[in-house]
Amino acid sequence: MKSAQSFSFVLLVLSVIFGNGGVTAAELDARLYFQSVRRDPALLRHFLYAFPKGGELHNHLDGAIYAESYIRWAAEDGKCIDLESYSVTFAPCDAQAGRPAVSAVRYDADVVNRIIDAFSIRNYERREVSGHDQFFSTFRRFVPAGVGREGHMLAESSARSARQNVIYLELLQSWGMEQARQLAADGAEFNPGRPLSELIRHPGIEALAAATILKLDAIEQQWRTVLACGQEHADAGCGVTVRYLAQVIRTFPRSQVLAQTLLAYHLIEKDPRYVGLNFVAPEDNPVTLRDYRWQMEMIGELAGHFPAAKDGITLHAGEVDLGLVPPEHLGWHIRAALDLAGARRIGHGTDILYDPQATQLMQRMAEQGILVEINLTSSEAILGITGDRHPIRAYMKYNVPVALSTDDEGVARIDLTHEYQRAVETYKLSYNDLKYLSRNALAYSFLPGESLLESTYTGKIVDQCDYGRAGTGADEGLEEDKVEACLEFMFRNEKAKLQAELERRFEEFEAGYPQKR
Repeated sequence: MKSAQSFSFVLLVLSVIFGNGGVTAAELDARLYFQSVRRDPALLRHFLYAFPKGGELHNHLDGAIYAESYIRWAAEDGKCIDLESYSVTFAPCDAQAGRPAVSAVRYDADVVNRIIDAFSIRNYERREVSGHDQFFSTFRRFVPAGVGREGHMLAESSARSARQNVIYLELLQSWGMEQARQLAADGAEFNPGRPLSELIRHPGIEALAAATILKLDAIEQQWRTVLACGQEHADAGCGVTVRYLAQVIRTFPRSQVLAQTLLAYHLIEKDPRYVGLNFVAPEDNPVTLRDYRWQMEMIGELAGHFPAAKDGITLHAGEVDLGLVPPEHLGWHIRAALDLAGARRIGHGTDILYDPQATQLMQRMAEQGILVEINLTSSEAILGITGDRHPIRAYMKYNVPVALSTDDEGVARIDLTHEYQRAVETYKLSYNDLKYLSRNALAYSFLPGESLLESTYTGKIVDQCDYGRAGTGADEGLEEDKVEACLEFMFRNEKAKLQAELERRFEEFEAGYPQKR
């Protein structure tokens, strides 16, 4: 045994945290309270805000920031606002030409409200432009405001998550991708007809990966400074575990998409903070529709050269609907993402039932543990898919793992609690369903290591660490070798450590509800 102190600590952890799937009195009280408030929106929101949420797996960092933050940073950084397009631009500003400094209009309520509407889908249903077009047009307007403020963006996202009892974030971001596209645009080296094996160790990509990692170091230092991490009054956001998904923008020419994808794989290979990659931008874009199959094949082929990254592929797939695209583009994107690209998770997945063999596909996804990242609010805004038209019930019926996420909480002006509440109110989820969704966000994350749980629905943990709950007597007289086995399991599995913390938070949360029955 490592030490008597270590042994005592593990006993405490095992007795308090690790359950055997049984229902405690505290959990029953929490369930009963949940049932009593599920039809009261204000009390339900309050309950769900504090409810422990394992993580969020689908959250674009640029789109996670609220417009008010972008306005404040742009004003402080001397940036300008184009009063025709309501896009942030870099100095010099020119008020006479309709491009004043943001600082000059920061407290003009009419202008600020127009900027907020331009940076988000707020009030989109009252506009002539569709929710789809409004959603995707926001990014070009506010992205310049975030330049130089990336650490502040991490701080906002992690602090908001901590307040909602979220443990883990996988944030999508494109640091280095613009330079990768420029590298491809400057020469013919990334011609898609060239054998990919010749590009694997491209010196320009390797140098760019190293530079991007150094940039991430600086961004995280800024993040820690903003939140006063390590200091007496540190923000709770410092305690949120953050990892990154390198996002490839898929609407550029093939050579530039290829260069971005190579950079993504190099980042995953070289830095453990990068746990995966994703392809982003509208799936209905003409370039995406033309190149979708090629993109999936390219992802899969490159994965063969980067074995450390092959299990970190999650892809926006099936984020289309009839009318948005012709029928020929429905019902095969998800299958292609799995078969050709080797995706381990799917983002959105809303067109699954257009697949002629959807039932068999969902059964396969359940067997292989392919999780679907569900984004209810953005699916309504972008596709008009909501309520019974959304396939979340079908996924759950066929035991396909699902987790809730916000997609772009700043653009949508929501938070993760909102998505939990929307799911409860729309799909009549049970308290068990809530814990299942929360646990899935960690169990199917791309954190390294094995899962602590055999079942995310019952909460049953792996045999190495299943010693019963406190008060059952099952924790008395534990054999040191069994405790040692659990301790070693936990030490070598980063994912399991956070899962144990989630189970501890469930215990703590549920203990607060007996008096509220």
